Amino acid sequence: MVEATNKFYNIKINLIKNGHIYAENVAIRNVWEKESNIFFDIYFHRLNKSFVFDSVFIHDIYDISRDKFYNDINTFINDFYAEISIKKEVTNLKKPQKESNILSSIENDLIILLFIANTWGKLDKIKNKIIYDYIYKNIVKAKNLSYQYIDRYITELNIEIESFYKALKSLKAKTPKEAEYLLREAIKICRTDGHLHYYERMYLAEIVHSLRSYGLQIPDDLI
Repeated sequence: MVEATNKFYNIKINLIKNGHIYAENVAIRNVWEKESNIFFDIYFHRLNKSFVFDSVFIHDIYDISRDKFYNDINTFINDFYAEISIKKEVTNLKKPQKESNILSSIENDLIILLFIANTWGKLDKIKNKIIYDYIYKNIVKAKNLSYQYIDRYITELNIEIESFYKALKSLKAKTPKEAEYLLREAIKICRTDGHLHYYERMYLAEIVHSLRSYGLQIPDDLI
Protein backbone atom coordinates (compact mmCIF):
# COMPACT_ATOMS: atom_id res chain seq x y z
CA MET A 1 0.00 0.00 0.00
CA VAL A 2 1.29 3.46 -0.84
CA GLU A 3 0.92 6.72 1.03
CA ALA A 4 -1.80 8.96 -0.36
CA THR A 5 -0.86 12.28 -1.91
CA ASN A 6 -2.45 15.48 -0.63
CA LYS A 7 -3.01 16.82 -4.15
CA PHE A 8 -6.11 14.77 -4.87
CA TYR A 9 -8.39 16.31 -2.23
CA ASN A 10 -10.63 18.39 -4.50
CA ILE A 11 -12.27 15.66 -6.53
CA LYS A 12 -15.78 15.28 -7.89
CA ILE A 13 -16.53 11.59 -8.34
CA ASN A 14 -19.50 9.70 -9.82
CA LEU A 15 -20.13 6.39 -8.07
CA ILE A 16 -22.31 3.54 -9.29
CA LYS A 17 -24.79 2.06 -6.82
CA ASN A 18 -27.76 -0.16 -7.69
CA GLY A 19 -27.55 0.92 -11.31
CA HIS A 20 -27.67 4.63 -10.47
CA ILE A 21 -24.90 7.24 -10.47
CA TYR A 22 -24.27 9.37 -7.40
CA ALA A 23 -22.04 12.45 -7.43
CA GLU A 24 -19.88 13.27 -4.41
CA ASN A 25 -17.16 15.77 -3.51
CA VAL A 26 -14.28 13.74 -2.14
CA ALA A 27 -10.56 13.32 -1.58
CA ILE A 28 -8.72 10.32 -3.00
CA ARG A 29 -6.47 9.27 -0.15
CA ASN A 30 -5.02 6.09 -1.53
CA VAL A 31 -5.13 3.59 -4.42
CA TRP A 32 -3.84 0.04 -4.32
CA GLU A 33 -4.11 -3.35 -5.99
CA LYS A 34 -5.12 -6.58 -4.28
CA GLU A 35 -5.81 -9.91 -5.97
CA SER A 36 -6.08 -8.25 -9.40
CA ASN A 37 -8.64 -5.71 -8.11
CA ILE A 38 -8.02 -1.98 -7.71
CA PHE A 39 -9.28 -0.31 -4.53
CA PHE A 40 -9.74 3.37 -3.69
CA ASP A 41 -9.63 4.85 -0.20
CA ILE A 42 -12.07 7.75 -0.59
CA TYR A 43 -12.74 10.53 1.94
CA PHE A 44 -16.24 12.04 1.69
CA HIS A 45 -16.28 15.73 2.65
CA ARG A 46 -20.07 15.62 3.21
CA LEU A 47 -19.85 12.77 5.69
CA ASN A 48 -16.41 13.48 7.16
CA LYS A 49 -15.66 9.78 6.72
CA SER A 50 -13.54 7.50 4.54
CA PHE A 51 -14.71 4.39 2.70
CA VAL A 52 -12.98 1.83 0.50
CA PHE A 53 -14.42 1.21 -2.99
CA ASP A 54 -13.58 -1.27 -5.70
CA SER A 55 -12.73 0.70 -8.84
CA VAL A 56 -15.55 -1.07 -10.75
CA PHE A 57 -18.01 1.11 -8.83
CA ILE A 58 -16.39 4.34 -10.03
CA HIS A 59 -18.01 5.76 -13.18
CA ASP A 60 -15.75 8.79 -13.69
CA ILE A 61 -13.60 11.32 -11.85
CA TYR A 62 -13.16 15.08 -12.24
CA ASP A 63 -10.09 16.65 -10.63
CA ILE A 64 -11.37 20.17 -9.96
CA SER A 65 -8.01 21.65 -8.93
CA ARG A 66 -6.41 20.59 -12.20
CA ASP A 67 -9.55 20.88 -14.33
CA LYS A 68 -9.00 17.35 -15.61
CA PHE A 69 -11.73 14.80 -16.37
CA TYR A 70 -11.15 11.04 -16.22
CA ASN A 71 -13.64 8.64 -17.78
CA ASP A 72 -10.90 6.01 -17.85
CA ILE A 73 -10.10 5.06 -14.25
CA ASN A 74 -6.77 3.54 -15.27
CA THR A 75 -5.61 6.94 -16.54
CA PHE A 76 -6.41 8.47 -13.16
CA ILE A 77 -4.56 5.67 -11.38
CA ASN A 78 -1.49 6.32 -13.53
CA ASP A 79 -1.59 10.04 -12.69
CA PHE A 80 -2.06 9.23 -9.00
CA TYR A 81 0.98 6.96 -8.88
CA ALA A 82 3.00 9.35 -11.02
CA GLU A 83 2.34 12.12 -8.51
CA ILE A 84 3.43 9.91 -5.63
CA SER A 85 6.66 9.08 -7.46
CA ILE A 86 7.38 12.78 -8.02
CA LYS A 87 6.76 13.57 -4.34
CA LYS A 88 9.12 10.77 -3.27
CA GLU A 89 11.87 12.09 -5.55
CA VAL A 90 11.74 15.65 -4.22
CA THR A 91 11.11 14.87 -0.53
CA ASN A 92 14.78 14.72 0.37
CA LEU A 93 15.81 17.56 -1.95
CA LYS A 94 13.60 20.50 -1.06
CA LYS A 95 10.27 21.40 0.43
CA PRO A 96 7.41 21.15 -2.06
CA GLN A 97 6.32 24.49 -3.44
CA LYS A 98 2.87 25.73 -2.47
CA GLU A 99 0.31 24.35 -4.89
CA SER A 100 -1.12 26.96 -7.25
CA ASN A 101 -4.76 27.73 -6.62
CA ILE A 102 -7.37 29.36 -8.79
CA LEU A 103 -8.42 31.47 -5.78
CA SER A 104 -4.94 32.94 -5.34
CA SER A 105 -5.68 35.83 -7.73
CA ILE A 106 -8.09 37.31 -5.17
CA GLU A 107 -6.31 36.13 -2.02
CA ASN A 108 -5.54 39.69 -0.88
CA ASP A 109 -9.16 40.72 -1.46
CA LEU A 110 -10.32 37.80 0.68
CA ILE A 111 -7.89 38.72 3.46
CA ILE A 112 -9.30 42.26 3.47
CA LEU A 113 -12.92 41.06 3.52
CA LEU A 114 -12.27 38.41 6.17
CA PHE A 115 -10.39 40.88 8.37
CA ILE A 116 -13.28 43.34 8.11
CA ALA A 117 -15.78 40.53 8.81
CA ASN A 118 -13.98 39.68 12.05
CA THR A 119 -13.51 43.28 13.21
CA TRP A 120 -16.89 43.23 14.94
CA GLY A 121 -18.70 39.99 15.71
CA LYS A 122 -18.05 36.64 14.08
CA LEU A 123 -17.98 35.33 10.53
CA ASP A 124 -21.66 34.34 10.43
CA LYS A 125 -23.75 32.90 7.58
CA ILE A 126 -24.65 36.31 6.13
CA LYS A 127 -21.06 37.57 6.07
CA ASN A 128 -19.95 34.23 4.71
CA LYS A 129 -22.45 34.45 1.84
CA ILE A 130 -21.21 37.91 0.86
CA ILE A 131 -17.64 36.58 0.69
CA TYR A 132 -18.67 33.52 -1.32
CA ASP A 133 -20.65 35.69 -3.74
CA TYR A 134 -17.55 37.85 -4.16
CA ILE A 135 -15.51 34.76 -5.04
CA TYR A 136 -18.06 33.48 -7.56
CA LYS A 137 -18.41 36.88 -9.23
CA ASN A 138 -14.66 37.30 -9.68
CA ILE A 139 -13.70 33.73 -10.56
CA VAL A 140 -16.07 31.80 -12.81
CA LYS A 141 -14.28 28.46 -12.26
CA ALA A 142 -14.85 28.76 -8.51
CA LYS A 143 -18.42 27.60 -9.09
CA ASN A 144 -16.98 24.14 -9.78
CA LEU A 145 -15.24 24.04 -6.42
CA SER A 146 -16.83 22.27 -3.50
CA TYR A 147 -17.97 24.31 -0.49
CA GLN A 148 -15.54 22.34 1.68
CA TYR A 149 -12.62 23.22 -0.58
CA ILE A 150 -13.35 26.97 -0.51
CA ASP A 151 -14.03 26.88 3.22
CA ARG A 152 -10.69 25.20 3.80
CA TYR A 153 -8.90 27.78 1.65
CA ILE A 154 -10.54 30.66 3.53
CA THR A 155 -9.88 29.11 6.94
CA GLU A 156 -6.16 28.76 6.21
CA LEU A 157 -5.69 32.42 5.22
CA ASN A 158 -3.79 34.63 7.64
CA ILE A 159 -6.10 37.50 8.59
CA GLU A 160 -4.01 39.14 11.30
CA ILE A 161 -3.69 42.93 11.16
CA GLU A 162 -0.23 42.71 9.54
CA SER A 163 -1.71 40.65 6.69
CA PHE A 164 -4.55 43.17 6.33
CA TYR A 165 -2.16 46.09 5.81
CA LYS A 166 0.01 44.03 3.50
CA ALA A 167 -3.07 43.12 1.44
CA LEU A 168 -3.99 46.81 1.15
CA LYS A 169 -0.84 47.34 -0.92
CA SER A 170 -2.27 45.10 -3.64
CA LEU A 171 -5.13 47.55 -4.21
CA LYS A 172 -2.94 49.68 -6.46
CA ALA A 173 -3.43 47.09 -9.22
CA LYS A 174 -7.21 47.46 -9.25
CA THR A 175 -9.35 49.39 -11.68
CA PRO A 176 -11.71 52.01 -10.20
CA LYS A 177 -14.66 49.65 -10.80
CA GLU A 178 -12.92 46.74 -9.07
CA ALA A 179 -11.87 48.94 -6.16
CA GLU A 180 -15.37 50.32 -5.62
CA TYR A 181 -16.87 46.83 -5.78
CA LEU A 182 -14.46 45.52 -3.12
CA LEU A 183 -15.18 48.50 -0.87
CA ARG A 184 -18.95 48.14 -1.30
CA GLU A 185 -18.76 44.46 -0.32
CA ALA A 186 -16.65 45.32 2.74
CA ILE A 187 -19.26 47.90 3.76
CA LYS A 188 -22.03 45.37 3.14
CA ILE A 189 -20.30 42.96 5.51
CA CYS A 190 -20.08 45.62 8.22
CA ARG A 191 -23.75 46.52 7.88
CA THR A 192 -25.09 42.99 8.31
CA ASP A 193 -26.10 43.88 11.89
CA GLY A 194 -27.52 47.25 10.85
CA HIS A 195 -24.68 49.38 12.20
CA LEU A 196 -21.19 50.59 11.31
CA HIS A 197 -19.22 50.20 14.51
CA TYR A 198 -16.20 52.31 15.43
CA TYR A 199 -13.53 49.80 14.48
CA GLU A 200 -15.37 48.90 11.30
CA ARG A 201 -15.39 52.55 10.29
CA MET A 202 -11.73 52.86 11.21
CA TYR A 203 -10.58 49.96 9.00
CA LEU A 204 -12.94 50.88 6.17
CA ALA A 205 -11.28 54.31 6.28
CA GLU A 206 -7.91 52.57 5.89
CA ILE A 207 -9.18 50.87 2.73
CA VAL A 208 -10.48 54.17 1.35
CA HIS A 209 -7.21 55.93 2.19
CA SER A 210 -5.20 53.23 0.41
CA LEU A 211 -7.40 53.36 -2.67
CA ARG A 212 -7.18 57.15 -2.90
CA SER A 213 -3.42 57.09 -2.33
CA TYR A 214 -3.21 54.94 -5.46
CA GLY A 215 -5.25 57.49 -7.40
CA LEU A 216 -8.52 55.52 -7.30
CA GLN A 217 -11.46 57.87 -6.79
CA ILE A 218 -14.09 56.65 -4.35
CA PRO A 219 -17.46 58.42 -3.91
CA ASP A 220 -17.44 60.55 -0.75
CA ASP A 221 -20.88 59.34 0.31
CA LEU A 222 -20.08 55.63 -0.02
CA ILE A 223 -19.50 55.17 3.71
